Amino acid sequence: MGIECPKCHSENPDNSRFCNKCATPLPSAKDISAIPTGTRETPSDQIIRGGIFAGRYEVIEKLGEGGMGVVYRVEDKKIKEEVALKLIKAEITADKDVIERFSNELKFARKIVHKNVGRMYDLNEEEGTHFITMEFVSGKDLKSLIRMTKQMSVGTAIHIAQQICEGLSEAHRLGTIHRDLKPSNIIIDKQGNARIMDFGVASSLKTRAAAGPGLIIGTPEYMSPEQAETNDIDQRSDIYSLGVILYEMVTGQVPFQGDTPLS
Repeated sequence: MGIECPKCHSENPDNSRFCNKCATPLPSAKDISAIPTGTRETPSDQIIRGGIFAGRYEVIEKLGEGGMGVVYRVEDKKIKEEVALKLIKAEITADKDVIERFSNELKFARKIVHKNVGRMYDLNEEEGTHFITMEFVSGKDLKSLIRMTKQMSVGTAIHIAQQICEGLSEAHRLGTIHRDLKPSNIIIDKQGNARIMDFGVASSLKTRAAAGPGLIIGTPEYMSPEQAETNDIDQRSDIYSLGVILYEMVTGQVPFQGDTPLS
């Protein structure tokens, strides 16, 4: 079965003492197997498959990693339901003002109830590590689908874009912008519905594009020029990002590329 590294989550042979990728000391396979699955307490900086995080979340698998942190599929043992859990990077949460801002933004995001938007649940802390819980949507992210198909048909791209528009329309009506809309944040579920995920960094309309002076939140390839320049932004910034996504769906590549957000 192998041993999963508690730091980088790489799989290692059973007899490994150190991770082959990052050299982190590994628990022995014997030590791990001696602890019943579902009862292992997982430290906040060591999320491992089968472990229990924060006393209630059993880790099923790692879903992905982005600029904000790492996302896991977990089972909430308290409500007996699978959810997605995102560990926020320490460098982001080091500033208490950032945590307060995230908390306020989450209040807006939780108001969004729409078939094309993944629900946001809560912001919590465990042993100094902050994390967000959200709805787990089974499916494939749009970025993976674009890579698989190379170029989508115009009809398929428009169908997906229409659903994204509907989800954004509801969010914007409630005064919330996404500010990091991109294919990897859009899940196409098993029924073929587009679901916008990760409104965890969203905030009320007409706020600063950056969380602080000179600090840009977003993904350069998809952010509007105003957001890249840390100017005031509103819902139109999300619409710009959607335009980039639509272009990528039908061509297989983003319209602009550069080494920095401004370029």
